[in-house]
Amino acid sequence: MSSLSLSEKTHTRPGWPEIITALSLYMIGVVILGVWMLQIPDDQSILRINIGGAGNGLIGFLALFAAYALRIRNLRAFGFRRTERKWLLVAVFIGIAAFGGCFVIEGIYYHFITEINTQADFQTAAQGGPLSMFILLITGAFLTPLSEEFVFRGVIANALNRYGPWAGIVGSAAIFGVVHGFTVILLDAFMVGILVAYLFRKTGSIWPGVVVHIVYNGLNLLYYSTL
Repeated sequence: MSSLSLSEKTHTRPGWPEIITALSLYMIGVVILGVWMLQIPDDQSILRINIGGAGNGLIGFLALFAAYALRIRNLRAFGFRRTERKWLLVAVFIGIAAFGGCFVIEGIYYHFITEINTQADFQTAAQGGPLSMFILLITGAFLTPLSEEFVFRGVIANALNRYGPWAGIVGSAAIFGVVHGFTVILLDAFMVGILVAYLFRKTGSIWPGVVVHIVYNGLNLLYYSTL
């Protein structure tokens, strides 16, 4: 006899109630976190960026939990399922390719548009010594990817996949990009969003996307340490 509840049988994947719940809580949390971070002086930018990374991780976990508790209460329905090792290996290479792709995107973008450096805090933290770099990798290259994949793939791309690949992949990537703000990072995030949403649709698991995201963020932070 199946151990799934009636709710789990009826709702086999997240839908609009989960999207609205998770995205609303995530955005409210990010706004509150952003206001708090603005109170931290510029001479404490390392503390500010690490609080941001840790806070973003917590917000994502809470948003996922709220969506999970709403109706389905089955983590497998949110992509928490095993996948073949080959997909994790593919994800590593995709993460490396995405890291290279961001230089192409930014090279073209900055040829036409000039804007302030929105990654200055990350660069400062990455250049703050071994301990600062270690903490930054935990918050920025581990907690943040987990948080964002839980919300944007586990809930949003997952729910939109019922409307086909354009909605599931491109739609979720567009939302992911806009949430990152209207700078060049929107384009970088859109690119990464396309790649990880494709992997999610292909495998049904969030873990390949998590690997892509960790590799991509990690390589960017390591690159910042060399500037």
